[in-house]
Amino acid sequence: MDFKNKIILAPLAGVNNIAFRKICTDYGADIVYSPMIDARAMLMGNRKLFDFYDEKNLVVQFFGNDAEIIAQCAKLIEDKARAVDLNLGCPHSDVVKRKCGSYLMRYPKKISSIIKGLVRAVDLPVTVKIRAGYDRSHINAVKIAKLCEKEGITAIAVHGRARTVNYQHPVDYSIIKKVKEAVDVPVIGNGDIFSGEDAKRMFDSTGCDSVMIARGAMGNPFVFDEVKDYLKGRKSRNPSKKRMFSRFLVYCKRYNVEFKDIKAHAQWFTKGMKGGSRYRQLMNNAKSVDDLKEVYSGI
Repeated sequence: MDFKNKIILAPLAGVNNIAFRKICTDYGADIVYSPMIDARAMLMGNRKLFDFYDEKNLVVQFFGNDAEIIAQCAKLIEDKARAVDLNLGCPHSDVVKRKCGSYLMRYPKKISSIIKGLVRAVDLPVTVKIRAGYDRSHINAVKIAKLCEKEGITAIAVHGRARTVNYQHPVDYSIIKKVKEAVDVPVIGNGDIFSGEDAKRMFDSTGCDSVMIARGAMGNPFVFDEVKDYLKGRKSRNPSKKRMFSRFLVYCKRYNVEFKDIKAHAQWFTKGMKGGSRYRQLMNNAKSVDDLKEVYSGI
């Protein structure tokens, strides 16, 4: 799997079900990540985590802190994924309390052992996703990136904020740029990409090889084609949110996506839409897909 010159869907917990990954691919995502998967839960037999089909552009991301368990999980999905990713960036308190995600940014030796195990376990590219650091006093993305490269990773995604920095603060491009200058593997820039202009700014400010879109894709899977059009100087013909949602529903039916997940996406699709708040309120009472369709019929 080539990680250069790509527009990528970030791993989004509670968002990246199979239907969403499919529609993002339809609308230009070159690579799509699974939501982060609890390696320990997967190994204990949580079958809901096996939401993988014949996806030619799928990277499966795991979080955990046990090298052997993560390696075993990677073997289980080796025939379903095109690459395996280690989550070193999740800032959520419940994940950090379990000594996973961005917690590991403080423990280079632990990271090294996990990556070694992954690289040995599977015949797939192994990637990592990191943050600028654990907190503002420990900005060590460059150190971690160099360590990961030494252990054999294929690419590294960098979110330009430390774990303790919230989204009200702008992404720090300088951190991503420093990582790019320090390693030879492809670097994927992540953070605050909602448009083609944002993506160009990320490329120009950091020199990164690819960009990864997270929140900017929620409710707007067309953002990937929009970015590509902008970068190539083409005018985008944005499909309506109603049309995108209808296409999303086709995949939901095909892959038996749970209603609660469909409902969440139905509400995200109204983001930025005139009257969106009212539509979301109406959807709060929806009990079925038909109820959601009825709301959309009035859009």
